[in-house]
Amino acid sequence: MSDFLPHPFWNFSLEVYAAEGVAVSCLALQERRQANVNVLLLCVWLGASGRGTLTVDRLKTLLAEIEPWQSGVVRLARAMRQRIKDGDWSTVPAETVQAARRRVADAELAAEHVEQLMLAAHWPLPGDRDRPLHQRLRAAVGNLGVYAVCLGVTPDARDRESLLPLVAAAFPTLHEIEVEGALGITR
Repeated sequence: MSDFLPHPFWNFSLEVYAAEGVAVSCLALQERRQANVNVLLLCVWLGASGRGTLTVDRLKTLLAEIEPWQSGVVRLARAMRQRIKDGDWSTVPAETVQAARRRVADAELAAEHVEQLMLAAHWPLPGDRDRPLHQRLRAAVGNLGVYAVCLGVTPDARDRESLLPLVAAAFPTLHEIEVEGALGITR
């Protein structure tokens, strides 16, 4: 990862994505709703960092901008990694196959990094960490709602539960019940 250009969005993403349950939840939304994990992370980062909210038009413009990279590079790298993982390569030493899979996974991560830099380039100024925490939480959840609109999805209870680990990891000082309330989760 030392070849990657440092960026606050990338650092945020690495930290949040590594939190318990976040990867599984984001990948579930990717599979179930065709959500782009980088865009999910962007939505939350913008709110958490005090950079504000997205509009449907602005997010649609961003999605169109990254689509050639997403479809022509990121998805292809992901598909190649998955093919190596799922394939029957019994005629090749397992260590060799695993080494190839690791290299493809590294290429996929590098492609994700490029996509994040493409997205983050639209917010070159520092965020406003002085904005009240609950306002930043509302902005993050609002951004996720804007993304749902762009995906043509009406979030259901399962989607809200999938978003809980992501939003909770982005706002670690809040109690889970506050994050649940912001997401509209009732227990």
